[in-house]
Amino acid sequence: MSQQYGPPQQPPAQGGWGPGPMGPPQFRPAKSSRTQWIVMGGAVMAVLLIAVGVVLLVTGGGDEKQSPPVAGDSVTPDPIGTLYTPPTPTKPEITKGRYDTGVEVGGGVWFTPAEGWQPGTDKTMSGKYYLLPDPGRRGFIDGYYWVRQTQMYDSAKSFAEHLVDIESNALQDVRISKGNPVKCTNPVLKACYWLSYSANVKSTTGRVIPFRGFVSAYQDGSGTITASDAGLEVSVYKRRVTELVYMNRTLEKSF
Repeated sequence: MSQQYGPPQQPPAQGGWGPGPMGPPQFRPAKSSRTQWIVMGGAVMAVLLIAVGVVLLVTGGGDEKQSPPVAGDSVTPDPIGTLYTPPTPTKPEITKGRYDTGVEVGGGVWFTPAEGWQPGTDKTMSGKYYLLPDPGRRGFIDGYYWVRQTQMYDSAKSFAEHLVDIESNALQDVRISKGNPVKCTNPVLKACYWLSYSANVKSTTGRVIPFRGFVSAYQDGSGTITASDAGLEVSVYKRRVTELVYMNRTLEKSF
């Protein structure tokens, strides 16, 4: 007769097999198949979690994002949006050279007024200007020398022509010569331009005074154009035109 392993489904009948040397078998209810699958799934999940944890400990978490650089890091982040503060532009240092004497026009450009010329007193006028008083008539002048600078024009020629146009609006019977580019005596200058004009000036007494003058423009490497506008009464022009030339030479040397 074959022996049954496991607990009997019903109490044994009288006269059946005995408890054996281990005593009577203990009663254990049979486990369902669903419970077995849950237990097996939990065990597999535990093994997977342990394996993933070991990998993260070894690799240090490869998918973790790096922290942003902080002060002292060797990497400097690029400026972003409104946080960017542009560097403060530094102005070129202007030093005074051996030819920088007399009156400074601006940007390290100077000229030396000729003897007898007096500074103008009208503060509303741009640049620097000097006047030659008429010794015989108080309040009248025999000439003027006016130096101005601009960065609004791209050439010495265009700025010189602009100044002559201004003279045309203030004077009468203006006659302008053909302008000419001239050789600059100072090698730091990029271009020099010259033109002359003649006109009549009506005085406060109604007298018409003939004038002659010229405009000289100098273009340097910084983009600034400096121009002198000079004129003399015709009656003193030949005698004192050398004074205008002298002031122009001191101006050109100072660049």
